[in-house]
Amino acid sequence: MTPEAMQLIEAAKGWRELCDAARSSRLPQSVGVIIPSVMQECFTEAYGRLILGDSSLWNGCEHPDLICAGSQQAPPSIDECRRLQGELALHPVASEKRLAVIWMADKLSIEASNCLLKITEEPPAHGSVLFMSEEDSLIPTIKSRVWSVHIDLPSDVTEPRPVPQSAAEWAKWMDAGRKPTPELLYLEMQGWIRHLADHKDYERAAALDSFIRVMQQRRLSVAVIEDLVFALFKEEVSDEQILGNLW
Repeated sequence: MTPEAMQLIEAAKGWRELCDAARSSRLPQSVGVIIPSVMQECFTEAYGRLILGDSSLWNGCEHPDLICAGSQQAPPSIDECRRLQGELALHPVASEKRLAVIWMADKLSIEASNCLLKITEEPPAHGSVLFMSEEDSLIPTIKSRVWSVHIDLPSDVTEPRPVPQSAAEWAKWMDAGRKPTPELLYLEMQGWIRHLADHKDYERAAALDSFIRVMQQRRLSVAVIEDLVFALFKEEVSDEQILGNLW
């Protein structure tokens, strides 16, 4: 979690509401958060530190009492959701609580969602549940059982913007882009995706979205991300060729 990314989260009204509820012991055990996918890992670590404690046990987004169902690339299966109840009920290893994170909760199947109803209704006393979503589309039966919070980021980092076109535009983008963190770079590219979608260029929007997810998974540096994106858009190297090299 980079300081720049955390600053964006801390500035959001939704985050301040969560912190206020935690300080006054009013924080529900089940919370659903809507935030852009490129910021979800940072948010999960920040929320985990809020629930489990800000200790030296954290290693990125990993902690002995943090349980994950699914991943940033795929929602949990029915079997994963069934196992979650038992895993959350186990006694905490290092903290006073355990935290279960359901990734891509807005993409859960109906069957998997139904498996999670009990855990949202009757979580163990030491258990908390976090539903991570990019869109506000949890099924109604789950949504009615969780506190839904939007983490609204500043418009200047989320607004649609066109992909650089000319050599001069690319040079300016890459020069300015050496400074931000990967998270801020991905947020900027998500603005490209929205611009492409607004102009009905759905194929390139979907390709860039998939490309970002792979780069996130590989935890690439800012310089490498810029070089790969430049190759994809300006030099028109196929995404299959670039992704093949990444894997």
